[in-house]
Amino acid sequence: MYSDEVIKKNRNTAVNDIFGATTSSHVNILETAGAATSGVDNKGQQILDYIHSLPPAYEFEPAYTRQYRENPYEHDDVPQIVREQLIISCKDHDLAARVYRPTLDTTFPSPALIYFHGGGFVLGSIDSYDKLLAQLSIQSQVVVISVDYRLAPETVFPGAVEDTQEAVDWLVKNAPTLNLDPNRIALGGDSAGANLATGYCLANKNKDDFKPCFQLLIYPSIVGNDLTPSRERFSEKLLLTKKLLHWFHDLYITKEQENDPRFNVLKATEFKHLPATFILTCGFDPLRDEGQMYVDKLIENGVTVKHSCYADMFHAFLNFGVLQQAKDAVTECAMTLKAVMANSK
Repeated sequence: MYSDEVIKKNRNTAVNDIFGATTSSHVNILETAGAATSGVDNKGQQILDYIHSLPPAYEFEPAYTRQYRENPYEHDDVPQIVREQLIISCKDHDLAARVYRPTLDTTFPSPALIYFHGGGFVLGSIDSYDKLLAQLSIQSQVVVISVDYRLAPETVFPGAVEDTQEAVDWLVKNAPTLNLDPNRIALGGDSAGANLATGYCLANKNKDDFKPCFQLLIYPSIVGNDLTPSRERFSEKLLLTKKLLHWFHDLYITKEQENDPRFNVLKATEFKHLPATFILTCGFDPLRDEGQMYVDKLIENGVTVKHSCYADMFHAFLNFGVLQQAKDAVTECAMTLKAVMANSK
């Protein structure tokens, strides 16, 4: 099922028509999930060595790690992006959000991507994703809205799920004020954030008033605490270790809740009528196989899907802008998003 270092193109003409072609000729970008036989890219291994030279996140309180853990391998800044701070009003609290606009032209409402960051439901913020999302916005020419949903352990499951529902609903309701086109609003996220975006699309796929036009899912977490071959094979010496994954989930959700389909997405009963989806995975990632499983599930249910696996990369590699693969992946996401929005007019 999983091939190594082979690019299979044009499996589905309709997918290419909607999404456009892969933007990089890198030999380790696969259509099906697999790990490069050559191992993790050398520069990627240098980043992993640096990460493992630091005390692991689970040795500290989450609030301490959020404040003091920095990423010295960031993407380049995008000074021409217009950043706006936003407050989203929820039922009993407010959420911060950051809007990235590639242009101030207000002649027509803009397409938008509502984005939920990764971090195991415990770490991550709109600040830690700032440069990555600015790059995504400028390259796609799409407004990106980064939502600072509440994190565990201060807010446990299903708090982040509820924040996702309320944030998206508020943004759609206020689309005219924000100069957004309600017919061209997509949802996206990475890792835990992709779990939240996926959950929203599943919960709202039969609504008449609003449904996202597209899903952008980057190494999505969708099998809860179930084991897969990649979760067993890639459990140590990478960014997302078995112990770190357990720490995240122990802070976020109880054993009694772990099969709730809002967390373990593959426990949902029906997957038809979901928006077209781009799923990006990476070869040396515990979550790799579940990304492939979701690709297969969507195809079985008639959903248009594009999948790229960066076979020599590890979980969360998009955050490290010094990597050429991270640059390529951001560009692929951006060009896919741009093509979808152009075809949704």
